[in-house]
Amino acid sequence: MTGMLEAGGMFREVTATQVLLSTASPRIRFVEFAADEEKENGADWLWWWVDRDGTCFGLLVQAKILKLNGKRWSIDFTYRTRGDDRTQLSKLIAAANRFHVPAAYVLYCGDSEYRATLNCDRTHDDVPCKARDRVGVSTVSALVAETAVSLDVRNSGVSAFHDAVPVEDIASPDRLDSPIVPLARGIAGDLDRFLRQPQRGSRQVAKELLRPVQRIRNGQFAGAAVMERAAPVTGALFENVPNDYGHFPVPYLAHMLRGLRVEVPDYVRDVLDGRTPPAWVTDHLGGIVVIPDADTPTTAALAGDGGVGPLPPGLPDAPQPPHDHPGQAA
Repeated sequence: MTGMLEAGGMFREVTATQVLLSTASPRIRFVEFAADEEKENGADWLWWWVDRDGTCFGLLVQAKILKLNGKRWSIDFTYRTRGDDRTQLSKLIAAANRFHVPAAYVLYCGDSEYRATLNCDRTHDDVPCKARDRVGVSTVSALVAETAVSLDVRNSGVSAFHDAVPVEDIASPDRLDSPIVPLARGIAGDLDRFLRQPQRGSRQVAKELLRPVQRIRNGQFAGAAVMERAAPVTGALFENVPNDYGHFPVPYLAHMLRGLRVEVPDYVRDVLDGRTPPAWVTDHLGGIVVIPDADTPTTAALAGDGGVGPLPPGLPDAPQPPHDHPGQAA
């Protein structure tokens, strides 16, 4: 994957996604649709992590490549289609409302050699940002990207890369996540315990995606909501969530946690059972990725440069992406 990134910018996001999913199969299930919603919504795929008890977490994802243009590293969050004043980033955040999930990016960032000239003066546990392990395929909330763009659009790609989490780390059974302390007061007991206690599986994914968003919120000069609550999402694990905006375009806790559900949506069941989801789903997505049994000790990692960890036995083969005819249903 890194070699293709270096090949004169010829490696497109759709190809990167197909390479990743083919490599990760059959640990994950995925299906690709004929719809091309990237122009309208800035969205490629829905990703769902599913636990054995049915708890699950979904993201509406846009794929982006960390690119070197001259001497400047960038991620094109502010891309606009011809005749449309809206950025792809703003359309992605709005489009996530259709599926009641948070918006996010999957970033393809190559290996440490590819990123050798990336200039970020921050560190991660004393490791230089560009030299981190496993960050070749990472994910970050669209709210983090939106903040980075608003503060410094030229360096927003490097800033978002710094806050991105390796995909293989966000649901690792070997990691104990640290507490998150929100600014909002009067948080319901179940939500407070979720934020302060270690989580596993889909809960851990949601918490790790929320972590950099909360870190940004803690640094904003804005009062925290106390009593007002966001409108609940049917089936959400947490229905009593503060309606705290901070300086984000949407209530950040409600946006990030609405994808954490108590049971698997029917269209995700369709993918797991080999059925085609309904048209209201397929007409608005490039595809769906499902990571089943996300809370098991044998959870496989999507390795930072496109590989996978050990695979659990007994999983049926996932459909393969249509390399000869991209965009057709798998």
